[in-house]
Amino acid sequence: MSEDKRWDGLTITRELPVGVYFGGVRHKQFTLRAGVTGDLIVAQEAHPDGPMQLITLEVYRRQLLSLGDIELKYLTTDLLRDELLETDLAVIADADVELEKKLKPQSAASKPGAASSTTSPDTATG
Repeated sequence: MSEDKRWDGLTITRELPVGVYFGGVRHKQFTLRAGVTGDLIVAQEAHPDGPMQLITLEVYRRQLLSLGDIELKYLTTDLLRDELLETDLAVIADADVELEKKLKPQSAASKPGAASSTTSPDTATG
């Protein structure tokens, strides 16, 4: 299987505390790619009357490039719904947030040594 170069620099790899049981094995290591606009659209189309948790799970399933040794064709929303523990889902959600922060451009004000154009209430004089 060849690696998809379009996700270079746009992924994060972490490990689930418990893992998804599949094929007699718990699969823990996962790689999550950055979300794209279509992830949410497709998830909402697939589950138009579904609860937000199901739509969120579908989005994460689409973002997962790998989960242990599970072939992507078997990495279904149903498998995740049946086997993914809440604690593991929280780790995936945290990885998604971490990835978003990593990809967010730093503003000039957040760079070390940059002068701030705002006055802090702690340093303001009246």
